[in-house]
Amino acid sequence: MRKYKVCVIVVSQLSYKMHATEEYYNKINQLILKILGLWPYQQSYFAGIQKVFFISILSTFILAQLLLFITTQYSTNLLLKIFSFVLPILFCTIKYCFFIIRADSVKQMLERNRDNWKLLKDKLEIGIIKKYSYFANLFTISLMCLCCSGLIIFIIIQFLPLIFDFVLPLNESRSYRLIVITEYFVNQEKYIYPILFHHIVAIIVAIIALCSTSSTFFTYLLQTCALFSIASYRIENAMKWNILAISSPTKEHLLYRKIVHAVIVHRRAIEFIKFFTSEFTILFAILIVVGVSSLSLSLFQFLQLITLMNNITHTMVLALLIGIHIIYMFDANYAGQIVTDHGMKLFKVTYNGMWYAAPLQIQKMLLFIMQEGMVDINIRCGGIFAASLEGFATFQYSNSLLKELKACRTYYI
Repeated sequence: MRKYKVCVIVVSQLSYKMHATEEYYNKINQLILKILGLWPYQQSYFAGIQKVFFISILSTFILAQLLLFITTQYSTNLLLKIFSFVLPILFCTIKYCFFIIRADSVKQMLERNRDNWKLLKDKLEIGIIKKYSYFANLFTISLMCLCCSGLIIFIIIQFLPLIFDFVLPLNESRSYRLIVITEYFVNQEKYIYPILFHHIVAIIVAIIALCSTSSTFFTYLLQTCALFSIASYRIENAMKWNILAISSPTKEHLLYRKIVHAVIVHRRAIEFIKFFTSEFTILFAILIVVGVSSLSLSLFQFLQLITLMNNITHTMVLALLIGIHIIYMFDANYAGQIVTDHGMKLFKVTYNGMWYAAPLQIQKMLLFIMQEGMVDINIRCGGIFAASLEGFATFQYSNSLLKELKACRTYYI
């Protein structure tokens, strides 16, 4: 009875320690999601106000740009100039709204990950998942720093006339033009600072929403990769000489138990990937269309501006925007590539282990494990595109886009 109580105390302490560790490594994402009102366990009245406030800022910023089609004569340049900024903000708004609509799915994702932490059995396995969680935190911080740097550059470019008036003053003030053109049905020269404040706040909200949602996905995908590594570690640990050298009955029992534990973790990781792909397939499909369209229009207008060389400020902002597009697409595809590589890891570890020294029944079991490990595990975006570095390097639209850009360049020359 005393031993049973001691075991219960040890297990409860280990469970509490793992839960505290998980909370510690997810604290950054949790904090940012709470600021945006997207934390799925946050169902207070204040969280509802946060959601309405942030959606209002983003939607009014998009609407203010689209209203230009009413007050300004339509042209291709106007269309490009408006949609080169509308689509990136729309991209961030869609991700923000989807997290609100599918709050239950986000909650399930968090709970599944929390249940996966309970499968860990020793310090080495906890160390593996801590390492991946550390990389996820590093990614979140790096992404926030990168986006904040882009925001600072944007603000500096926007305030260049004021900076030059202060550093190199002229007899008259320099003309002040907004980078993002909008229509508020007021005198923009008179209300330039409130309008500019709305622009900057909307862009800050969009950046934070993009970073928080993306880092949340990346964090839990990395922790799923940690499960694949733990499964591989358990298989590798089972196929050691000190276990294979034990007498036959005891050896078979130990091997069965260790292999079953490895398979359970592996199956949990596969189930999480399937859940993740199925629950967010609509989101990924919409984001692919909006993201590719946004990058295409930005590249098209960027080449226009380079050819004409009449607006250096807008060219710099578009170059910054294109860089953010490419970095985001690379990160998304790199996350998919990491999942695929870790999915194959169990097969490689099992194949390279000393399976030949195991009993015949164990060898047959390992054969089924290797067959399961040979199946490619990938993140399918929208059910049509598998996220990978190969997919990033071979954009389907690249050839046609280049032809259009060359034609455009020839036309304007």
